[in-house]
Amino acid sequence: MSEYGKGQGKGQGKGQGKGQGKGQGKGQGKGQGKGQGTDHAGGEASGSLSSALITSHDGIVGYWDGMPLRRPAPLGRSDTDLSYLSGEIRGDLLDSILTPNLTMSGQDGTATISARGNLLLTLNRPASAVFRHQLPMVRAYSDLRDDRILEILHQTEDLLSFFGALAYLSPERCGRTLEVMAAAVRLAVHVEMPLKHFCRSPRPIDYATQIQPIVQTPDHSSFPSGHAIEVFAAATVMTRLLTGKGPKAALTGSDRTAAMPFKLAHRIATNRSIAGVHFPVDSAAGAVVGCLVGETVYQIATGTDEMDWPAPRDLTFDLSDDEAAAFDLTLVWLRDTLGDDATETEPGDNILGALWKKAAEEWTEAAA
Repeated sequence: MSEYGKGQGKGQGKGQGKGQGKGQGKGQGKGQGKGQGTDHAGGEASGSLSSALITSHDGIVGYWDGMPLRRPAPLGRSDTDLSYLSGEIRGDLLDSILTPNLTMSGQDGTATISARGNLLLTLNRPASAVFRHQLPMVRAYSDLRDDRILEILHQTEDLLSFFGALAYLSPERCGRTLEVMAAAVRLAVHVEMPLKHFCRSPRPIDYATQIQPIVQTPDHSSFPSGHAIEVFAAATVMTRLLTGKGPKAALTGSDRTAAMPFKLAHRIATNRSIAGVHFPVDSAAGAVVGCLVGETVYQIATGTDEMDWPAPRDLTFDLSDDEAAAFDLTLVWLRDTLGDDATETEPGDNILGALWKKAAEEWTEAAA
């Protein structure tokens, strides 16, 4: 369980005997601290503590006829004030706001993503020949396993700590930023699983016994990469909060602060190929989807019901010439593939907009 609540991962292994394997969950949870909804003011909930509270009540309350003794103030100062809620419950509320905005559909190798009924992207499963052509790249990437092993293992369960190395992220100083980024990652999980189902693609291990991944291969589709979707969504949101720039602008200009979250996202995505569980083409598709997810969060936070959604795009990966190098994800390719960024706008007068404004204020720079 991460510091931010329950986490998203369900685990990949049931255990052998005394238990072999703790699961592959990513742990991008919803709240802050231990969750005041179940614990008490000074300790964890338990039957023993509940029994002690009963005897304490009986010892000090005495006779009471049930009439009110106080006039409680309303919870929260407005509809956009979530300060009265625990972090976990705020996360539930944010999820209920975000997830209905994106819908996924598809059939036998083709998947689509729509925002409020507006088609954003059509994702086409590559032919088997494309994956076969990429297998030597997965083999070559495996030479980096000794260098990346600790990164790979930690990134199976924890992604946000790596973004916290780019800019100081803590509940006390940047709690609203963490909430928005964690919500974006959970939205990415909501998006990725239907896409994987419609684009059902074998993993590298299915093509050769010599792959021998160093983490357990998940049972769902290789294409698109869920890790890539999650980290590029997080990178998009983080860059928007820090600099106001969308992903295309961040990858086009010379602003090193704006580009750094995307460099990190690229490394995390590539680590999945190094581990032997993804093809580079999986990460490329995931990067495009992740940027769309992050920009959707931004649009909902800053837009209105008449948002100017980007034109529909079609993403297809064809087999290159057998003599040419196989396709690999680069940030230059991503920059050239992405559509135009959403227009920079002030946060809207809604729950997510109020939270986004507070998150952006956490990165206000000092005057020159």
